[in-house]
Amino acid sequence: MHKRLNIGLLIDDIDSVFTSEAVKGAELGAISIDANVFIFPGMYLDGTDISEEHGHYEYQYNTLFKFVSRKHIDVLYIMMGMIGCRITEEERYKFLEQYLGIPVVTLYTRMDGYQSIIFDNKKAFKKEIKHLILEHGARNIGYVSGPKTNVDAMERLEAYKEALAETDIPYRDEYVIYGNFEESSEGQIGAFVKEHPDLDAVVFANDSMALGGYKAFAKMGIKVGQELLVGSFDNSEFAPTLVPSLTTIEANAAELAYKAVAGARQMVESGKMEDVRVDTHLIIRSSCGCKGYDLQTVAEQMGIYHLVTEENIQEACNRINTYLFGSYAEDKMLDKVKMEIAGLVKFLVDMVKNNSLTERDKEVKSTFLNILTRPLYRYTTIELFANALKIMQYELCRYVESDSIRLHIMELFSDFYRELAIANWQVVRGQKAGMEKMTKQINGMTFDMFRMYIGERIPYERALDNLAMIGINMAYMYTFVEPIRHLRNEEFQLPDKMLLRAFYKDGKACAVLGENNSVATESVFAPENLPCDRRLTMVISPLFSGEELYGVLISETHFEYFANLEPIAVQISVALKSLFLLEQQEQIQNNLKEDMNRIAENNDMLKEVSRTDLLTGVKNRLGYLEYVKNAVMSEKNQGRKACVLYGDMDNLKMINDVYGHDDGDFALKTIAAILKDAFEDTESVVGRFGGDEFVVFALSDTLDEVTIKAAVKHSTEKYNRMFGKPYPIEMSCGICEISCYQDMNIYDVLSEADRKLYQEKRAKKSRQGSYR
Repeated sequence: MHKRLNIGLLIDDIDSVFTSEAVKGAELGAISIDANVFIFPGMYLDGTDISEEHGHYEYQYNTLFKFVSRKHIDVLYIMMGMIGCRITEEERYKFLEQYLGIPVVTLYTRMDGYQSIIFDNKKAFKKEIKHLILEHGARNIGYVSGPKTNVDAMERLEAYKEALAETDIPYRDEYVIYGNFEESSEGQIGAFVKEHPDLDAVVFANDSMALGGYKAFAKMGIKVGQELLVGSFDNSEFAPTLVPSLTTIEANAAELAYKAVAGARQMVESGKMEDVRVDTHLIIRSSCGCKGYDLQTVAEQMGIYHLVTEENIQEACNRINTYLFGSYAEDKMLDKVKMEIAGLVKFLVDMVKNNSLTERDKEVKSTFLNILTRPLYRYTTIELFANALKIMQYELCRYVESDSIRLHIMELFSDFYRELAIANWQVVRGQKAGMEKMTKQINGMTFDMFRMYIGERIPYERALDNLAMIGINMAYMYTFVEPIRHLRNEEFQLPDKMLLRAFYKDGKACAVLGENNSVATESVFAPENLPCDRRLTMVISPLFSGEELYGVLISETHFEYFANLEPIAVQISVALKSLFLLEQQEQIQNNLKEDMNRIAENNDMLKEVSRTDLLTGVKNRLGYLEYVKNAVMSEKNQGRKACVLYGDMDNLKMINDVYGHDDGDFALKTIAAILKDAFEDTESVVGRFGGDEFVVFALSDTLDEVTIKAAVKHSTEKYNRMFGKPYPIEMSCGICEISCYQDMNIYDVLSEADRKLYQEKRAKKSRQGSYR
């Protein structure tokens, strides 16, 4: 059993018409060889925006190219002609240097030293230009080229010059302008045609610019196909739907990518593959001045001229299948479809030869309807299928001679076309339903992420809910450890680690929490991190907003659903930005709350300091009076007994004079301690009014003047014994007993206590003398 290959595909815009076809072909090629394909839609390499359609931050997509790891990619296909169309050749080679060690194949452009798979840009394109000249008489033909840095654009410019030279028309440099391969070239094209009103034809280097040209011509009132002939290159899906339908060169981007990827095993095993130049074909429609559908051109492509009389009918069937499916015709996935188409062809030929149309009418219609149930549009287009039917109808009608039989054939094929139109309408209806599902998914995802966010963690898994309904089978959301600010023209450095936040698998979205979510960045595509029991097509999408990169979303899906990926990634990015802002806001609010708490604490501390005597630690005058005011005014204290003490230290001047101010301060602190000790078991406050004056307020139903004086005396003796100073630390005090009421004047009470204090001092002096 062979190892399943991991194929990398570097592309530009996955939603552009040309690239979406290329990616489709690459996936079909990977399916054909049972290989995984990892798609990196990194947009365009440049330092500036060149169209209004591209947002200012398109450069963020370029970071996806950094995720390619030589450890996990076996062969790398790079659409260098597209992603590098805005940069110089030197810059393209420098870009490729980062992938040394990985087998590299460049697509849609040639790069010396690398295997390349490209279109034949000249043969069919020259044929188209000559068709305008020789069949429609065009002489003044303008050319809208791609960028000068694009190899394909320059090869097609050479084909334009050669076609003019081979038909003896002088080349005029002013008839050439250089667009950007995008529809947004509309304004430039309009100005070009106004400047050169003598132009009778304009040829475009690709269909997207031709679409821009159609819009410019419509605004100018120019009728394409009549007043101005138009030719182009690519044969995009929309080319036959334009009015008038676009004459162009069929350059099947899907077929080229299919051929490239289908050869991946050869590239890995041998280290090289042959350079391939894929043929292109002229598709004549109405924009060049023709009536439109050209049976002869289609018949030439199919190689069928006499279907009914063909000696080898199987060979004719093979040519029809080759016309329908191109390189896909060799894909085993198509074997059953090819057999059914061959069966239909043989059925029709046999019916005509045996004149059994009427008898087997229902049978052949059933066979046709069965073919329409197959996944045809993965491998061909409705236009090619309709063309094949038209040629078969023409060949069958050409063989019969009876008008009635010819009419029956036409009616039968009319039914075929009707069923084909219905089948196409069902496809369109399915696409519309898909868009409705997409809208519902996006709206629901955003709502759920915000609904589930409760400030603890971002609910990443809610963004991945129900992805199966929009064609995503599996998805992984990785974020950087912190959002990365990435500026234009700044080299992006991929971090070593990422965080797996959530994944979607088996119809269920799960969050990844804790230490298990840290992953080495180069291992996001590692086999051990992905299912290995089946083949995978995975697309990596950037998650970013403006200059901030958040991470990536890696999704497993198929090309039918690639258009869903960018809207989902954009919406997740918008939701993440909003949630990150909420997190930051909450953090700011938390920090502000903490700051406010600290300020409040500091204010409380400052308030306490402003109300505290710094020497003794008891309340100062302000603090004491504020406490007493609140206590006496308190509703619960109304009528309650209280005592007020006014004290004055004895002998402070003597202590300062004899023993120094340090001892004086010590004595004051001791007085405060004595008072706190004396009132320890009461609801009280001690204060210092300044100098040697102290006050106490105590709420108590049991205290009275005698009890308080005894407690103060007891504490005074205890502290004097404790410190053993050579001087006594004592105080005189006056005490008032009061009842609390709201209108009480504390100053009057303090004055009364102070009066009693000095009565006691005078009594002491008369008894003992004084050394104050």
